[in-house]
Amino acid sequence: MDKSFLKDIVVLYVEDEQDVLNLTKDILGKFVKKVITAENGLEGLELFQRSYNTPEEEKIDLVVTDINMPKMSGLEMIEKIHEIDRSTPSIITTAHTDSDFLKKAINLRVRGYVNKPLNIESLIDAIAHAAEPKYLKEKLETFNKELQALVEEKTLELRSILDSQENMILVLDEVELSSSNKRFLDFFGMSSLDEFKEKVSIQDSFIESKGYFFTREQNWVSQIVQREDKNRIVKMKNFKGVEKVFRVDIRSFEHKTKHYVVSFTDITELQEYNDELQYKATHDSLTKLYNRQKFNDELSKEILRENRYQHNLSILMFDIDDFKKVNDTYGHDIGDIVLITLADTVNRSTRVTDVFARWGGEEFIILLPETSTQEAMKIAEHIRKSVAEHHIEKIDKAITISIGINGFDIGEDTMDSFIKGADVALYEAKRTGKNKVVVYEK
Repeated sequence: MDKSFLKDIVVLYVEDEQDVLNLTKDILGKFVKKVITAENGLEGLELFQRSYNTPEEEKIDLVVTDINMPKMSGLEMIEKIHEIDRSTPSIITTAHTDSDFLKKAINLRVRGYVNKPLNIESLIDAIAHAAEPKYLKEKLETFNKELQALVEEKTLELRSILDSQENMILVLDEVELSSSNKRFLDFFGMSSLDEFKEKVSIQDSFIESKGYFFTREQNWVSQIVQREDKNRIVKMKNFKGVEKVFRVDIRSFEHKTKHYVVSFTDITELQEYNDELQYKATHDSLTKLYNRQKFNDELSKEILRENRYQHNLSILMFDIDDFKKVNDTYGHDIGDIVLITLADTVNRSTRVTDVFARWGGEEFIILLPETSTQEAMKIAEHIRKSVAEHHIEKIDKAITISIGINGFDIGEDTMDSFIKGADVALYEAKRTGKNKVVVYEK
């Protein structure tokens, strides 16, 4: 993973052991933009509130905290911070391994934890994984604003109709072309407007694609002019067959009849960059599956549908059995290959409507719309067997998974309890032998 973005991250580090606090701050400060420190949860909460509420203060992007501290524990502080801003990711440093602690950490959506004594490399990795989705999302939002501002600026500039030579410009009445600039003709490989009118129609040049304006009717200008500015985006092929994306700006004027000046601004590179940022903000960089944030977004939508239509909704949560031994025996590079291979193997067993995501580490989750618990059990067994039977090169033992299943209970379950039920079932599958499927008992 490229960790260069950490130079833009401000970290709140909370630790009551002064020696550990100072040493970790000095090392961590070499990787991130700034480290703000506190010696207990109450002080950490006050620093976060000040950062959040004071415009001139640098905003805290991520919280790293110990658990047991005077005045306020780390988990209590995280809970209070989430009341202020639920999107702020957090990492815990702890020597605890008991289930009550883990359950509470899961309920608080802690993004990761690092065992004490601290391993700085592990801490940096945990910070990178926890901060990346929020960082990319904020970068995407900033880029979208910049893109919108750029398009609006271009639109204003192009209202002078034919003065600009950077865009494809044409003039027409409701359906008949009367004029165009050279760039427009060059795009279609035509030497004159008459040749263009004889061989090509603009509406036949539009490519039908999700999110883009499309019609085959002659009055396409009248149709597109009724859309909001942000929805006036079309995709067309040039005479070489290369697809391009254009922002369409239209200005009308009266001369005996109504005419339109149409300007096509090429935003292909901007659109591709926007699509790339969108992908990175919603996908896991290693397995290319959805990430946790995207999964939660899809889960919220499916729960709304389930509460309305009651068509059944199930969830599978699974992780790789003894994955730590794989990493210890073969190394993390092979461990990554195992994760990628498993994702591909399971993906072949999912349906188009299923939502498959990497939940974190070696843990994965699948949302099964319109699927009963009984149907989910069959799917889970198929997945479990396909993984166990799939040989991975350089691994001399079978890779197996344990799976927990939960069915959504309308009127009882929330998003958190729905996921938690599957997690409890997964824990039971691990506890009672591994390489098996367990259904959560309400």
